[in-house]
Amino acid sequence: MDGILFQKFHSEVLEALTFLDNAERDKAVQRDRGLQLTHLGVTFPKLRGHVKQGFSFYHLPEEQVLEVWDALWKTSPYGDVLFAGLAYYTPIVRKKVSSGLLPVVRQWSDRVDNWCHRDGLSEIYSSILESNCAEAYPKIESWNLADNEWLRRISLVSLVHYRDKNAIFLPLNQVLPLVSNCIQDQRTYVQAAVGWVLREMGRVYEAEIIKFLETHCDKMGTQAFSWTIERLNPEKRTRICTLRKARVD
Repeated sequence: MDGILFQKFHSEVLEALTFLDNAERDKAVQRDRGLQLTHLGVTFPKLRGHVKQGFSFYHLPEEQVLEVWDALWKTSPYGDVLFAGLAYYTPIVRKKVSSGLLPVVRQWSDRVDNWCHRDGLSEIYSSILESNCAEAYPKIESWNLADNEWLRRISLVSLVHYRDKNAIFLPLNQVLPLVSNCIQDQRTYVQAAVGWVLREMGRVYEAEIIKFLETHCDKMGTQAFSWTIERLNPEKRTRICTLRKARVD
């Protein structure tokens, strides 16, 4: 993309988001999301509203709009600009996933180092994975095998939709191997993802998840274990807790 044109688009997006800047919130967001990117503290409802309202490059063909967002994502020092890219594509992929999207947005995982951007990306990857599992799943598998905490979190969180009661779209034989590979990774954000995925899968596959717990409960961190059993009835929860305690002790 032409450098001058890119700077124009970046300035346009940044100016709009700076207008929405929440000076009291930005310091708290900065502490939560790390120091690598600058955060303006824009609330998500305001950000989504302005992204929906539109920018001048929206009149371009779809592939060129993606080129703009890709350039913004890879180079902007502002975390809110990255959030704007997520806010643009999240509702789009819920309806339709274009064939050229995955080769571009899969590279976005290299840029950020905080849970919020990662989970926003995971929501997009989740829709792509459901739409084109044959192409997307091998990439999810490769992230699962990586040592990087954020890539491992993406590989797990992308397996389940955040939205609505139809959150489960993959069979257990594609989910549990990835969970098993990360179950002894005690890093906070990986364990949180392990617990969340198992809990959500339990909505549809409760018996199978209980069986999985019976095998692996002593290997899981406390957070992952607590989240997994959260929705079990008291009798089942007590039995699994007793089994875990006996093994850990």
